[in-house]
Amino acid sequence: MLALCAYYEGTVVRDKERFDSHVENVHLPLVARYPKLKALRYLKGVPRDGEAPRFYLAFELYFDSEDDFKAALSSEARRIARDDVENFAPLFEGQIHHVMYEVKDIPVPR
Repeated sequence: MLALCAYYEGTVVRDKERFDSHVENVHLPLVARYPKLKALRYLKGVPRDGEAPRFYLAFELYFDSEDDFKAALSSEARRIARDDVENFAPLFEGQIHHVMYEVKDIPVPR
């Protein structure tokens, strides 16, 4: 399995409610339409020890194979989601990092 992760390093500089609402209610539902997408996870940073998180949020997109990932990248659904980024990214100040991982689940003893 492969995971494509997008890490938003920084903060929302204005209108956090609008940014958060758009990401959760518009953008992620568009991403969820990618063909061959196995799972989608949204992680939002929370303060720790009174400090703001370095990464405001992260998305994790899971695919069974590289071929499935490539199918998603070349899809109309991805084009629509990529176009939507301009509807919320200007509210964010920082860098967006994209990283691909090979995923191996480790059993947790119970």
